[in-house]
Amino acid sequence: MNVVLVNPSFNRYGGISGHGGSMIPLNLCYLAAYSREKHPETDFKILDAEVKGLTHDDTVEEISAFHPDLIGITTNTCVFDSVIALINLLKVSLSDVPVVIGGPHPSALPESSLCDSKADFAVIGEGEMVFEELVAEMIREGNDWSKINGLAYRGGNGNVHVNSPGTLIKDLDILPFPARDLVDSSLYSPAPTKRVSLGAYTLIATSRGCPYNCGFCGAQTVWTNKIRTRKPEFVVKEIEMCVSKYGIQSFSFTDEFFTGNKKRVLEICRLICKRRLDISWVCSARAQRLDQETLVEMKEAGCHEISFGIESGSPEILKRIDKALDLDEAQRVIRLTKNVGIISHASYIIGYIGETEETIKKTIRFAEKLNTHIAAFFIASPLPGTPLYHEAQRKGFLRGEATWIDYSPLSNSETVLRLPNLSTTVIRKWHRKALRSYYFRPRYILLRLMTIRHWYEIVNLFEGLKVFLKIKK
Repeated sequence: MNVVLVNPSFNRYGGISGHGGSMIPLNLCYLAAYSREKHPETDFKILDAEVKGLTHDDTVEEISAFHPDLIGITTNTCVFDSVIALINLLKVSLSDVPVVIGGPHPSALPESSLCDSKADFAVIGEGEMVFEELVAEMIREGNDWSKINGLAYRGGNGNVHVNSPGTLIKDLDILPFPARDLVDSSLYSPAPTKRVSLGAYTLIATSRGCPYNCGFCGAQTVWTNKIRTRKPEFVVKEIEMCVSKYGIQSFSFTDEFFTGNKKRVLEICRLICKRRLDISWVCSARAQRLDQETLVEMKEAGCHEISFGIESGSPEILKRIDKALDLDEAQRVIRLTKNVGIISHASYIIGYIGETEETIKKTIRFAEKLNTHIAAFFIASPLPGTPLYHEAQRKGFLRGEATWIDYSPLSNSETVLRLPNLSTTVIRKWHRKALRSYYFRPRYILLRLMTIRHWYEIVNLFEGLKVFLKIKK
């Protein structure tokens, strides 16, 4: 049996190229690793059409050359229009080959995703065990899809059936390391806002889930609000393998909340130092409860940048988002991070429900007050499955003619949310103003010039400028 897993092209069909870097499809690597461990007789191929810059016709041609018995496609909301187009071509050229989709979008909207895309199956939520059961059932030629929890499928009459939810993997350490041998690691590079080295780069996951429930965050559609962690020894062993086998020295930890458990963070950092791994890495954290001891040990272990989700400078909007963040505490943590010598990265959202021009001004002023090395401003995007989406849908705030690519938080498309007090034009105007006012301040320019220590930081500045120029006013 041959199985091909596809990361579809996105930027060729409407995205802003460069702003997100080129990320290894870690989810597909995990799917392939787990299923081939269970079914070593099955051949797996990962086709990253996005990183290769393939057209949909090129993608179909490469898939066909593998003679697949099953095609899996990962999709978030922003890329779903592209996935629909790709599957339409596949159903012409490879009409007898079943297609399964997975990822945040079909997890949130399984029925409509199958109807709109004409895919045969959809994996809902965490994918490894569900996908493996699908492969196993195809190998047995049993075709009893109803018994696979976490799967949606088309019945014989074309109707969509959604099975009971799948169970989450309790012990993440049962998963083999991602199948990085099925991709070309040299093709991947981080976004200019996340680059901490000029060397080979990859993603690595040390946990899944987040204990919080921010209204805009789509993580809950796949994971839960409970963190499941991997043992520090396994995490560092995977890092060692990446270094020795693939020459990778730069990592982005994909965890929603890497610093949630101080003891665990310190253990990972101390193991990295003990094994003398000369690596650079970036992670995400909440701007709270971080102390100097933790930050110092993170820096010694190779942490060059921490990304903080601040979201808003308005306590009122933070409450609407359900973001339990104290802005005074955020200032303390950011100040401490900079003092330790770690690059600070903060992200903000413009145009959330309840936003006014005054609350947007508060966000811009607070961002300038924090003066982090990097500030990312996004337009609020009501991703399906999130509290923001359900509220916007309930109140009639979703732009009816919006396409899925319009849900991108950074694009040149008209925004999806139509708020009664802020037009999409006004939200876009404030978003662009936030970017310009932040990055063209003398205080910010001085900060960046004074903190340049490596060539990659100069590269980041130029690549960031190129992305900035692609964003239309």
